[in-house]
Amino acid sequence: MESVRLFLAVELPAEAKRELGKLQDRLRLNGLENLKWVAPESIHITLKFLGHVKPGMVEPIKLETDKISSAFNPFDIGLKGLGAFPALSRPQVLWVGLSGEVGRLQILAGQIEEKLAALGFPAETRRFVPHLTLARVRPGTLPGELQALVEAVSKTGFNFACPVKVNSLNLMQSRLTPEGAIYTRLHQARLKLKQV
Repeated sequence: MESVRLFLAVELPAEAKRELGKLQDRLRLNGLENLKWVAPESIHITLKFLGHVKPGMVEPIKLETDKISSAFNPFDIGLKGLGAFPALSRPQVLWVGLSGEVGRLQILAGQIEEKLAALGFPAETRRFVPHLTLARVRPGTLPGELQALVEAVSKTGFNFACPVKVNSLNLMQSRLTPEGAIYTRLHQARLKLKQV
């Protein structure tokens, strides 16, 4: 059987996705229409990219995510700020930052790294930086366009006032198409720390 391309993520509520779509529209009006924009309904917080996985590994991953999520209570984060990777001076990926209980999100991501390493998934060598990807810079973008991006990001503020509840860990399948990636949730593991 063919392998499946998987990742673990926190999905966002519809209201947050709508606000991110409005932010993308504002940035397009600032001359940034030439970026490769992520569809608002596809924006999520990636906790770990698993890559191409044999179908026989899907069930063990589901079981492990259930175990991980059962050790956490739900918590809140906010969406705040704009930036770029690797740096605003050399933008390749445009992102929205997170606020609130980001430390708990980092602990959750750390647990995922540790537990899935036992299933044979290599640990990530880069530090986990929680963010939401809004857009990617297309190859061959001209210096003037990059400068417009830097200026637009510098003058555009973003702060989503409603808290986003992190209450599940989601195993997602990513299918790459010419129109962009299509994401399908394969499993949802609820955060539900049992009190003794």
